[in-house]
Amino acid sequence: MKEVQGILFDLDGVITDTAEYHYLAWKELANELGIEIDHTFNEQLKGVSRIDSLEKILEYGNRAQDFTKEEKKALATKKNEHYKKMIANITSDDLLPGVKEFLEEV
Repeated sequence: MKEVQGILFDLDGVITDTAEYHYLAWKELANELGIEIDHTFNEQLKGVSRIDSLEKILEYGNRAQDFTKEEKKALATKKNEHYKKMIANITSDDLLPGVKEFLEEV
């Protein structure tokens, strides 16, 4: 058996569950736009690209025609900035079960 030289994986759903942080970041952006979303609506955003998620939120809030393509790109980036600020607070307490042991083993 060859020696493992590297392991590649992402944060979302592998190391920790960040779904709630995505929801909170979208909720913050939506609130800034005068749109109220909840967990039920957020289910529509799971597995959807950032720009498509924004489009769904704008459509839900009857604001789909209020922004140019460039403005929408900026809004999607702003959501990501909210998200990055939130995940900066993730600690080892947020690890999914078994992750610490797996990382120590590899």
